[in-house]
Amino acid sequence: MAIVEQQKADEQMMHLAEEHKKEKEKLHMKIHDLERELDAKHGLELEIEQLRGALQVMKHTGETDLEEKEKLEAIKMHLQEKEEELEIVEDLKQMLVIWVHKINDELQDARKKLIS
Repeated sequence: MAIVEQQKADEQMMHLAEEHKKEKEKLHMKIHDLERELDAKHGLELEIEQLRGALQVMKHTGETDLEEKEKLEAIKMHLQEKEEELEIVEDLKQMLVIWVHKINDELQDARKKLIS
């Protein structure tokens, strides 16, 4: 009986270890996704700042012909689109961070079960 119980315990431990390995791989992939999203966010922020700079230059030049006004409006629209895109990326990043924390907590629980 003791041998059977020990075998069951060993099987459970192997199963938990395999689950732990899979969860760890998922966590690493999510971390990679977060890094990629962060890079995208930085690119968007840079582009937004460039658009804001172009907008300020156009405002300060004081040229008010129709073509310049159209360019100014186009830049404003593009800036607004990029700011909305950045907001979406921020929301996605926040969701991924929460998800990574949840997975990390689950991994810690699995480790505790493995140890005990």
